[in-house]
Amino acid sequence: MFKKINIKEIKESLALLVIAAIVGTIISFVAQLFIISAKNIYDFLFNNENFIVAIDIGNLSLNLVPLLICVPSSLLVGLLMYKLKLPRWFGPADTIYAAHHHAGILDLKGGFGSTLASFISISGGASVGIYGPLVHFGATVSSYIRRQQFIPKIPHDIIIGSGVAAAISAGFGAPLAGIIFAHETVLRHFSMKAVAALAISSMAANFSATEIGIVSPPLLLTAIPFDMGDIIISLGIIGPLAAIVAILFMKLVLFTGTIPTKINIKNWQAPIIAGFACGLCGMVFSEVLGLGTDVLMSVITSQLLFGHLLALLLGKLILTSICVGFGFFGGLFSPALFLGGVLGAIVFQLPVTSANPDLLSVLAVSGMAAVSSSVIGAPLTAIILVLELTGSYEYAIAATFPIVVCSFITSRVFANSVFDKQLISRGVEITKGREQIRLNEALIKNYVDSQYTKLKLTTSTQNAIKLLTKSNTTEGYIVSDENKYIGKISLLNLINKKSSNLIDLVEKKPLIIDPNSNLIFVIKKLSKFVGESIPIVNKKNNEMVGIISENDVLQAYLDISEEINQIEKH
Repeated sequence: MFKKINIKEIKESLALLVIAAIVGTIISFVAQLFIISAKNIYDFLFNNENFIVAIDIGNLSLNLVPLLICVPSSLLVGLLMYKLKLPRWFGPADTIYAAHHHAGILDLKGGFGSTLASFISISGGASVGIYGPLVHFGATVSSYIRRQQFIPKIPHDIIIGSGVAAAISAGFGAPLAGIIFAHETVLRHFSMKAVAALAISSMAANFSATEIGIVSPPLLLTAIPFDMGDIIISLGIIGPLAAIVAILFMKLVLFTGTIPTKINIKNWQAPIIAGFACGLCGMVFSEVLGLGTDVLMSVITSQLLFGHLLALLLGKLILTSICVGFGFFGGLFSPALFLGGVLGAIVFQLPVTSANPDLLSVLAVSGMAAVSSSVIGAPLTAIILVLELTGSYEYAIAATFPIVVCSFITSRVFANSVFDKQLISRGVEITKGREQIRLNEALIKNYVDSQYTKLKLTTSTQNAIKLLTKSNTTEGYIVSDENKYIGKISLLNLINKKSSNLIDLVEKKPLIIDPNSNLIFVIKKLSKFVGESIPIVNKKNNEMVGIISENDVLQAYLDISEEINQIEKH
């Protein structure tokens, strides 16, 4: 038997694919414009031979340009936050949450404002990345397009994922990595509809990027033949060391993010501190400023001194944490690649490594992939990214070992990613899946039954028995004329006590639920509950809202489970 054709479903699916292609094209153009503009502004400000300001202190020459650029840039970022009245900047963690939230809405002002803030920060020398802001921008644009009235009903998580895939595809020149990243980090499930939409968006972004050709992928590498036996020991060392670097990096980013509140600095004032940190550091060690792509390429392709590499590692680690924590805003993917590449180059200089200089690029790329895979929580993406950027199956295989080791350690010691940890700090257990999030979001007041047996204090025991019998229920509720909850009465307590007052027969310490409680809380409470129904009472004013039964809660749970099943199946 053939499956019945659903015309409406076909139209919606076609609309999803068309919109995914449009989203991919838009994001590709904006991403390229963003990257080339930020890079050119940075080069003009920091690498301009006609703009040199330096002072000599003894034998030490200090370049004042970073201080003169970073501080005003951070001031602009702070003023932008002040004018937009945003509590914080928005990034990939918000994208992930929106994809899993049933509404799927991303704040337009927050999304575009954060993108502009990251553009100013990157152009102004902040030691941050570019891909996180692009990912969130892609998701924000996708979410905005979906909400337009002329757009047919399409799954919010898939269209958000399409924007994410397009951003990675255009930014790295890696369409397959874009598809995998959106599935692995954002959607966290695979379905035929999602794969089709994300593939079309990613390919459209890559095609547009190739045709427009404003920028070339920044990290394309030429693969060098090598013998895996020569580097197996070094790869084994990179895995655990990459985990240490990734965990330290993520912990430092989250810790510095708590400092402004602890020292009573307003959120819009905090970026200025990061601007001063970048300016002061850049006066003596400018290589840790900005995206660091050119520095990273030199680390991969030429042997630098061990001390220099160590300084790059510590400098980038600390400065990026300060920038992100204090709101001199940007992403974490590029810094993670930088840290991993430097780590790989450091391991290359250890005595256990082969003296073959060609192996430097293999170890540096493996380090890049390992650290970044743990920071963004996407080991499969990291493997595919290595394959696309190098065109070498051998490089991808070499990177797989440290990626797996690093991801295994960080997921158990810290979290699946820095984004997951950010969401956990906001009370969102993203690793528990859509169902858990949906149960936490579903408030019990939306499932309340307002039809219940109401009793008054003046109601006699005999009349109460008649009312309960007539309504076919064993439980009633004493409610005042102002609809205030007084107590719960059981039919069993009324039998043979006809002369007693109702107030003397109420249940002692009955289970009472506030209407703003979520389903997961109520389900936990029901595990020890015995009875027919639970009163839903506003604890602020003691107003009786209604009742809820175990059957109602079970039905709500089944409805949500079915809703999630439909999302992840199609």
